Amino acid sequence: MSDEDLMARCGLYCGICAERAVLPRMSRDLLKLVHDEGYDDHFRDIPSIRDHYPSFVKVLEGLSQLDCRCRAGGDDGCPIRTCADRKGIRVCMECDEFPCAKWLALSEFHPMLVLDAEMYRKEGRERWLDVQRQRAAKGFHYGMVKMVQAGERKV
Repeated sequence: MSDEDLMARCGLYCGICAERAVLPRMSRDLLKLVHDEGYDDHFRDIPSIRDHYPSFVKVLEGLSQLDCRCRAGGDDGCPIRTCADRKGIRVCMECDEFPCAKWLALSEFHPMLVLDAEMYRKEGRERWLDVQRQRAAKGFHYGMVKMVQAGERKV
């Protein structure tokens, strides 16, 4: 998959999405660790986890198989993807009507989206992709930036 294939229509970069790049790997690692440490055989002997361990393992198994919901462009029902495809643009930042209400609503949950969009529009796609690659190489993911809660940005 190329760097451009990791560009979601909205301007998020799938290479630093925790759902795609971090949670599956970390869940597989934790699942391997609990198996290797023998918890599958003796979890019943530990009162604090006895009742919850089987559910915990199922959650880890599910997280380990996560795949990107938007698959670098938005799922079929995504209004941003539909709009961008209809206009023949790769990302929202290339639209003459940018920023629109659909995009602004998303930016409320992804505080970095606004600054990244400004960089894309000022410095271009290649610079934007370079910054995203650098972030990914350093292990950064969007989950490191707190989402908006109760109308306040938590960074």
